[in-house]
Amino acid sequence: MIYLLDTDILIFMLRGLKSGRRPAQRRHAQELVDHCRRVQRAGDSVALSAVTVSELEFGARNSDDYEAEISAVHKVLAPFDIYNYDAVACPPHYGRIRHELESKGADIGSMDLLIAAHAFALDARLVSKNLSRFARVAGLKTANWLVQP
Repeated sequence: MIYLLDTDILIFMLRGLKSGRRPAQRRHAQELVDHCRRVQRAGDSVALSAVTVSELEFGARNSDDYEAEISAVHKVLAPFDIYNYDAVACPPHYGRIRHELESKGADIGSMDLLIAAHAFALDARLVSKNLSRFARVAGLKTANWLVQP
């Protein structure tokens, strides 16, 4: 099984592990890291979309200290499989999802559309803190490891 981490859960982990965070934030972030390691030891892939990596690059560029932020990002990325956004497999899913959501007036945002399409193309389960948004995507397999490890 591939577990594709959404950007929000990865940022939660990244911020929670930084020094100076409240003990509860650090504990929750560490629990998430430990869960990822258990899933990997069980033989499953814990992965990121190239779309998420792109969002993290943008976030680092918006920080006060790009070099420190991108260094932290690279450390967080190291243990994960990273999947390129496949130009053949992903677009049909993107088109279908966007059409269905816009027809209902239930858009989820362009980056989340790309990540959802990527999850479908990989037949992955999308791990996110924001399941209410992704629940709008029919048939998308999701999980929130902060609530239901």
